[in-house]
Amino acid sequence: MYIGNPGFFKNVEDIQKRIGGLVSTGDDNVTTLPNYDGSDGELYRCAEISDYEVASNADIMSELQEKMRDGELREIYGNHYGFKDVDNIEIGAVRARLVEDFGEDAVKKIEDRANNFYTAYTSGINVADGASYITADMCKRMLRARGALTNDVAKAINILESADKYSWMDQKDAYKLIYDKVNLVTTKYTAYGFRDHTTNGKKVSNLSVPYYNKFALFPIFDCIATGKLKNVYDKMKENEIDNLLMTSAVKVGLQGHSEFDG
Repeated sequence: MYIGNPGFFKNVEDIQKRIGGLVSTGDDNVTTLPNYDGSDGELYRCAEISDYEVASNADIMSELQEKMRDGELREIYGNHYGFKDVDNIEIGAVRARLVEDFGEDAVKKIEDRANNFYTAYTSGINVADGASYITADMCKRMLRARGALTNDVAKAINILESADKYSWMDQKDAYKLIYDKVNLVTTKYTAYGFRDHTTNGKKVSNLSVPYYNKFALFPIFDCIATGKLKNVYDKMKENEIDNLLMTSAVKVGLQGHSEFDG
């Protein structure tokens, strides 16, 4: 349980990263957005999915375990006997000196620690940490609601939605313009308050559930959705999901994420 200003969710010193929480609309978060085409139905749909993790298959992985073990042993050696020429000492001699002074069990713990670092790379690296994806339509709705849908932005949207007519350089510049307009500040979007206790839109109880979300916001257009991201985007459109949150974006009040392998 966390009690206090969500702007300082982790610590006071890291204020620059937390400032988004201080300027969040808090309990007055926007739950509806005008449709881009002016039609009825201003609600937007959010979904939570498990973070996307991939294990590294880089060539160096075959050597990484040994390098991490040797590095950890040399670090401990240097801390106790000095770092001068520590990298030039044969690793067997480094280990033997540590065993002599601290015992085999202590050295084994050092090696186990190094192995834990190694397995962090083999078991999966979170490549979508704190991310949130919105559809092109949701992006346009947000820009229009804020009065940011200028002629330049509308032209950029047209470039991204008419991909075959423009080069990838044009698409890159257009996306950068839209991304900067959607993301007002360099800090992440935050939202906090209380929501009804619901599952898939159905009320479960009369409890109010506190929530705190903090995420990086990425608009997706068809022309930039390739590979696994295309599968994710197609799934979003198929299920009429406007805003897709990774589990790590939901700091408090997780509703229960879905598993989806794009």
